Amino acid sequence: MSETKSPRKHRISIWGIILVLLGVVLLLQNFNVLPWGLWAMLWRFWPVILIVIGLNIVGRHKPWLSTVLVVVLGAFLGVAVWQYQMPPCQEVIITHSEPRGDLREAVVDVDFQAGHLRLSALTPDSPNLVEALSRWNGLTADFRREDTVGNLRLNSTWDRRPPWRRVGAGWTEWKVELTQGIPLILEVNSAAADVALDLRHLKVTRLDLELNAGNCKVRMPSGEGITRMFIEANAANIQITIPEGVAARIEVDLNVGVLEIDESRFPRKGDYYISPDFEDAENRIYLRIDLNAGRVEVS
Repeated sequence: MSETKSPRKHRISIWGIILVLLGVVLLLQNFNVLPWGLWAMLWRFWPVILIVIGLNIVGRHKPWLSTVLVVVLGAFLGVAVWQYQMPPCQEVIITHSEPRGDLREAVVDVDFQAGHLRLSALTPDSPNLVEALSRWNGLTADFRREDTVGNLRLNSTWDRRPPWRRVGAGWTEWKVELTQGIPLILEVNSAAADVALDLRHLKVTRLDLELNAGNCKVRMPSGEGITRMFIEANAANIQITIPEGVAARIEVDLNVGVLEIDESRFPRKGDYYISPDFEDAENRIYLRIDLNAGRVEVS
């Protein structure tokens, strides 16, 4: 009496396929093949996840399903790249400025989602605390003061039009310039963005930076004093430049990623990297980085 063997079942790992696709996108972005601003388009295709899950349920244990899922995800990635590269339609420009007055200190909170952010210093003779310009999606500003301390918050305004009416629109671009005249505390929160912070001519005493899926370049302050910088990032590429003559103490908690630190300037000592003259230096930076998946370069 012969035994009948049941057909072998093929189980498809849907999340494994999605992780592979995300890894490919991040790898291509690290090599500048795909732009970091592409995440702003990809998030609009989140319903594709529901489609893929549905296909997985309908065709469970089918050996051909993995090919179908890869084709579906690849097709939507291609559509996202195509829409990202389409020529822009008529742009919208918003500007905002705030006088510095008799302020002696300011806290600046920048909440930027999807696009390109450039932050730098105003000219030394500018009477303003901030001058900001936004292209495409809007910018809202909220300013309050307590005695001689100013509190400024800049927020992204989302485009509420449906995706099919936004085809051809450019990506949000912010240019934010801050005063050189007073100490600043900066808080920057970004997602799916390309960020460039040029702090060389600013008196930044503290910088809190939160990044989610993006590319960030930071040029640290070169003036006298102490700067404390805290970075929390996920799936990000971070490049930090510390000016010559500025000492630094660097701590990095890296979970899956690449770490590159110029140890000729910042030799490793235990769990951190530190300039030989750190304790006696007038210009010092305390730098703490927590990164999950990505790359950090400090030079």
